[in-house]
Amino acid sequence: MNRRGIALPMAIFALVIVGVLVAAAFFVGRQEQLVGRNTIRLQQAFAAAEAGAQAQAAAWDPTVLNRLPAGDTVPFAGMLPGSGWYRGSVRRLNTLLFLIQSEGFSPDSTARQRVGLLVRLRPIELAVRGAVETATPTDLGGAVAVDGADHLPFGWTACPPAGAAHPGLRVTTSGLVTGSGGCAGLGCVSGSPPLEADTAVTTVALGQVAGIPFDSLRAWASKVIPAGSRRIEPLATAGQCVTSDPNNWGSPLQPSAPCGGYFPIVWVDGDLSINGMQGQGVLLVNGDLDLQGSFEFFGPVLVRGSVRTQGTGGRIMGGLVIIQGGPTPSEIHGNSSVQYSSCAVERARVQSARVSLLRDRSWVNLY
Repeated sequence: MNRRGIALPMAIFALVIVGVLVAAAFFVGRQEQLVGRNTIRLQQAFAAAEAGAQAQAAAWDPTVLNRLPAGDTVPFAGMLPGSGWYRGSVRRLNTLLFLIQSEGFSPDSTARQRVGLLVRLRPIELAVRGAVETATPTDLGGAVAVDGADHLPFGWTACPPAGAAHPGLRVTTSGLVTGSGGCAGLGCVSGSPPLEADTAVTTVALGQVAGIPFDSLRAWASKVIPAGSRRIEPLATAGQCVTSDPNNWGSPLQPSAPCGGYFPIVWVDGDLSINGMQGQGVLLVNGDLDLQGSFEFFGPVLVRGSVRTQGTGGRIMGGLVIIQGGPTPSEIHGNSSVQYSSCAVERARVQSARVSLLRDRSWVNLY
């Protein structure tokens, strides 16, 4: 039998098979390469989304976000050089809870991932139980006024209705506070009751905030300043509140101004003398406090040493706590006043609060 003609077809068939295998190998390799590239883009998008969410939590702006009404959102966007970009929003769910939604994209915008992050505010746990609380000798005189009724700061919106009146004075024993001049017989004190004597009001108790010693509150401060004399007043540039200025503590008398939402926690390393103008937040003085020049402060004030007011004195709306006093009694004299305000205290706590992740289930991959 003549078989000379079968070699060529077999060679052609073999070449076809080899060609198919090579083409299949190239196709599979190409697909693997595309899958690999898509996986890289997907991871870049995921990393961008997560970076966007974490960036909002790390660079939390309380002057904007802590005053956001429940249900409202604030958009954000950013670039990650060489590794993608992100956009999203921060939505306030209730008084303390926020949802950060971040959508990340690969550098060529062909891949997209979205993550959600739940965060909550951690307000400083201050409990103000009267207009003035003290466990040390204190003298009231002149035209001073101490009022435990719940006052609403003028011009502040979203304050709840005034609550029940608190004591004007909370002291260890009734003889600890004396009155002179226009405050003889403590006639300048009002509240429910005007004076409450409670043996639980001690220097140890007043020096603890939710179990945290007074010295440890320095770590909570958003602004730490040295001792000395200061004039406190708001500062804004180009419509933006300059929060880095040590003498800017917000603008409670102009709540709609750029610094109206700025409520710092201020720690003072030593004695502080203030001669005007206004401030708000939480004031922690690790020494003596001297108020003059019609200075007005809205929020709780905690003073380790003595407190002195004179002349036009000053005005505190929130609450004053005198912890240890000093070698001489505190003297709240002149035309000064201390008024309890639940709205000022709560606003200062919430607006100055830090943000933290929920302990459980704070993160979710939305898609």
